Amino acid sequence: MFERPLPHSADSERAILGAIILDNGLINQAIELLKPEDFYLRAHTLIFRAMISLSERGGEINPILLGEELRRDGAVEQVGGIAFISELTYGLPHFSNITHYAKVVRGKALLRQLIKVCNKVTSEALEEEDDPEVILDHAEQEIFALADERTRQGFEHIKPIADKVLEKVQEMAGRSAMLTGLTTGFSELDTMTSGLQRSDLIIVAARPSMGKTSLCLTLAQNAAIQAGAVVGVFSLEMSTESLVMRMLCSEARVDAHRFRSGFLAREEWARLAGSLGTLADAKIFIDDTPGITVLEMRAKARRLAAEQKGLDLLIVDYMQLMSGSSRRVESRQQEVSQISRELKGLAKELNVPLIALSQLSRATESRSDHKPQLSDLRESGCLAGESLVTLADGNARIPIRNLVGRQGLAVWALNEETMKIERAVVSRAFATGVKPVYHLRTRLGRSIRATANHKFRAFDGWKRLDELNIGERIALPRTLPNISSRTMTDAELALLGHLIGDGCTLPRHVIQYTTRERDLAETVASLAVEVFGDEVRPRINQGRQWFQVYLTSTRRHTHGVHSAVTDWLSGLGIFGLRSYEKFVPDKVFEQPQEAIALFLRHLWATDGCIRVKPGFYPPAVYYASRSERLAQGVQSLLLRVGINAWLRRRPQHGKGRDQFHVSLSGKADLEPFIKLVGAVGRYKNSGLLEVASYIENRVANTNRDIIPSVFWRQCVVPAMQESGITTRQMMADIHTRYCGTRLYNQNVSRARAGRVAQVIHSEQLLKLSQSDVYWDEVVAVESSDITEVYDLTIEKYHNFIAEDIYVHNSIEQDADVVAFIFREEQYNRTDENEGKAEIIVAKQRNGPTGMVELAFLKQFTRFENMWRDGHQTSPGGGEPSSTSNHQFPPGSKNYLPPATDF
Repeated sequence: MFERPLPHSADSERAILGAIILDNGLINQAIELLKPEDFYLRAHTLIFRAMISLSERGGEINPILLGEELRRDGAVEQVGGIAFISELTYGLPHFSNITHYAKVVRGKALLRQLIKVCNKVTSEALEEEDDPEVILDHAEQEIFALADERTRQGFEHIKPIADKVLEKVQEMAGRSAMLTGLTTGFSELDTMTSGLQRSDLIIVAARPSMGKTSLCLTLAQNAAIQAGAVVGVFSLEMSTESLVMRMLCSEARVDAHRFRSGFLAREEWARLAGSLGTLADAKIFIDDTPGITVLEMRAKARRLAAEQKGLDLLIVDYMQLMSGSSRRVESRQQEVSQISRELKGLAKELNVPLIALSQLSRATESRSDHKPQLSDLRESGCLAGESLVTLADGNARIPIRNLVGRQGLAVWALNEETMKIERAVVSRAFATGVKPVYHLRTRLGRSIRATANHKFRAFDGWKRLDELNIGERIALPRTLPNISSRTMTDAELALLGHLIGDGCTLPRHVIQYTTRERDLAETVASLAVEVFGDEVRPRINQGRQWFQVYLTSTRRHTHGVHSAVTDWLSGLGIFGLRSYEKFVPDKVFEQPQEAIALFLRHLWATDGCIRVKPGFYPPAVYYASRSERLAQGVQSLLLRVGINAWLRRRPQHGKGRDQFHVSLSGKADLEPFIKLVGAVGRYKNSGLLEVASYIENRVANTNRDIIPSVFWRQCVVPAMQESGITTRQMMADIHTRYCGTRLYNQNVSRARAGRVAQVIHSEQLLKLSQSDVYWDEVVAVESSDITEVYDLTIEKYHNFIAEDIYVHNSIEQDADVVAFIFREEQYNRTDENEGKAEIIVAKQRNGPTGMVELAFLKQFTRFENMWRDGHQTSPGGGEPSSTSNHQFPPGSKNYLPPATDF
């Protein structure tokens, strides 16, 4: 884009590097002022990085040692060899200070970064893929990031620091409350929360007319007047005039209704005049833009912080009236959740406490005490009770409803740093009530029932179920680690596979096995004797087309005495099942990989297919069953041997129950099946040899186990820009014919992703190409029913595997603090509860929860500390001030404000 070279000063860079070689002590100055990336020339960047490495190890910095350091990293030739390093000192005088040169280099680097940001913004604007407001916000964010990076703090003399510390200590000494944040003005609330903490999102929620706006304005006044804070208020419901009117009445203790009518006493006018002066000096700034978005809010808050040299508190009244930044949100509930997440990001970015008011639904009024609960706000997705969670210890699959109340269990989770499966600990398993659930199905046939707000791992992050689009890919495990110990013999596993597949195990019927193949009949008879010894007497009957194997019991059957086979199958939970009811017993999942493969080998001998049909492609390798649960179990067992099989329903069109086929396709799945699972019986072994011969000389064409096409623009293009590599150059290096940006619309195989990662030197891409994630397509999301739902809380990784799908754990509300306002007088007015308000701190990430009582002065639209026994606790937490001359509770019709307050 630019014909001129980017801003740089090669001489200054050379002077710095040469000076460090001549005087190794200068490396400390350089490290404080510069980063390796600040050097323009690649050779200089590599040399400075090598200097830092030598310095960290306490080694001398000279051309020879630098050359050795670079040689270890394979970079010595890239810089021009030791000769180039030696030339850095030619004609260079000794320096005692390189600060001036470092500032020049840093300044040039900043200009290059600015050009890079401008190019990025220009590119985004030309592509028009996002809304203009989003592009503008990106530009503003990038520029602010550059400005923040420019201000680096060096050494400071102790005197000004000591003065600041002393001033802070004196300020804290004036309070008896241990405040670490901004005061709320309410002593008990300050004690519970230690004040409003920076970067916290604080949700204050209540039903209408509970005093949400009054509380937030009281907080704003207390912070601005008592603590001198800079407060920004975004009012989406009321105009600036209405808010100021409320604050005037609140500060002057003047009846709001009489204020609007203008009928005020002389002393009230005097109080208003004094309060007007107080409010005029307070740094409270109000914006009443209706339907404001977080993008607009962020821009205005940044500007306010810049103008006022800081910002201490932001208040949003109220959240449901805001507009979402995205136009692609399908529901208002989803939009409000997105706004909540963006507000948390805003609080963190600006490093201020952000109070967002929220209006609760009528759900609270269905309870007898009407008190709000955290579940009214919690954004916790949940799973249906039958969802099978895979435990890491033993690989057992347990329905999530059976985990309730248990903790300390280990499950498998995705470490998103490495994209590998790792152990994670369940800290909590709980029921979350009865909720509507939806049935999600993927292209492979994996399925799960979850609430609309439960999150699944899409390529660009965790997404709620109701945010997923048909065709979008979500993360599934490519395989499952297996650290189980064997608890079943080979004979037991083999016999079990045959009996599940072609056995009749109904009550009041001899246990029998049916097959077309004599060798399989003989195998089953032999296995039965090996497992049960002389407690069974196998008998093979040959029919016209079938062989029947009867496993006759030798026990003397009386009441409560059954055959050994019946007892065994009953213990596994599979006795007495018809073909469409059968399933794989839990105990099989707890076996090591080779045992699972053996079970599958013998099960496949029953209703499995392994053959190459003439003229058909690909080879037919599948297992068929009338039982969907059995088919799902087979699919899950195959995952444990590294095979991602398909599960499909096959309608029989009136010829009986539908069948479910677990199918394998592609060389990547057929090879491990041949190697690990194999076949038993002459017929199946013959088919296995045909399949092995068919795929032997064929090249794998991966179109399933891929990385979605969005990875090009999200991962590859930014890494290419960082490395200065063009699309044409990248495609040439991975030996692909140039096709412009059309390549970016294609999914990519893991092998190609690995080659791209090496070309553009991207560790992130390398992790993706070697990940434990299979990106499967969402094919259906359908409403299911209303049922009891459950969730887990997982330490460290915050996700787990359920139904062989990565799912997020319990998602708490984005807020750091959740507080509810409750006034019982709204439902049941009595003299006792008149003027009383409960502030229920239902959640506090770094502190206790509980309830604080405040006085609500309705006529003044103001909250105050509660008066107890004729005393009011000091807002700063100091000694109570005597108010014995006031006998009426604050907020009552007889209440009069203390004259000393005015």
